[in-house]
Amino acid sequence: MKNLGYYNGRVGLIEEVSVPMTDRAFYFGDGVYDAVMCRNNIPYLLSTHVNRLFDNCHLLGITPPKTKEEISHLIKELVKLVEGEEKFVYFHVSRGSGIRNHEFTSGVGNLCITIKPQRVDDVFKKMDLTITKDLRYGYCNIKTLNLLPSVLAAQVAKDNRCEETVFVRDNYITECSHSNISILKNGELITAPANNHILPGVTRAHLIEVARENKIPVREQNYTLEELFSADEIIVTSSSKLARGVKAICGKSVGGKDEEGLKLLRDSIYNSYIKATTKAI
Repeated sequence: MKNLGYYNGRVGLIEEVSVPMTDRAFYFGDGVYDAVMCRNNIPYLLSTHVNRLFDNCHLLGITPPKTKEEISHLIKELVKLVEGEEKFVYFHVSRGSGIRNHEFTSGVGNLCITIKPQRVDDVFKKMDLTITKDLRYGYCNIKTLNLLPSVLAAQVAKDNRCEETVFVRDNYITECSHSNISILKNGELITAPANNHILPGVTRAHLIEVARENKIPVREQNYTLEELFSADEIIVTSSSKLARGVKAICGKSVGGKDEEGLKLLRDSIYNSYIKATTKAI
């Protein structure tokens, strides 16, 4: 198949699988999601992403329709049906179905999965970023389906011919429209704290782990817009970007002062992805 859509047991092309209007994802965006890259039909860090999905379900009182093991097994089987070496796997659980009503519906949620061919970003190519105010609500730590602020910010990036938009809240950097952002300064990795203002990304956690393994001090603390511009290097992380450096923000050159540190972190994460998704001979 060129791509795949799955909804509560029904499988077909994404364009052909329908979702009923009674699904609360349609009315309210009432659900949570996650996504993984897949190479050689091996979903990368799948268990970590599924665990986060279930943690987010718990925070919102949503009952998944399958167990962690069942969802993981299902994804591993579905990726085999889609053509291509590398694929992007998206999956979400909505609260369930019912005639539109703000109060929660009872019962288990609905499971939706889409899979499409997509290569991981060119991690060796530095990014151009732009900036916007962080006007999102106070549950950024939960990966909900309510993504309108991120959609608007992503369009700001496109309009400015950039790849990402950085969110700024009260002069402090939080994250980007669909990725995390960290800086290297004086040999330290600095990243915003994992509170309700950012999504604690899986690749962000991997970046912190790799830094500590390589004796790079890590500080999870707020840093300012001025500190972002003066950073030795800026690193954007996500499942599809892995870890990428930044060359400019709003057209102003940034980074380029700790290429060795950037290379160490970037290459370690990229090599982990390649190793984990390479089949044994």
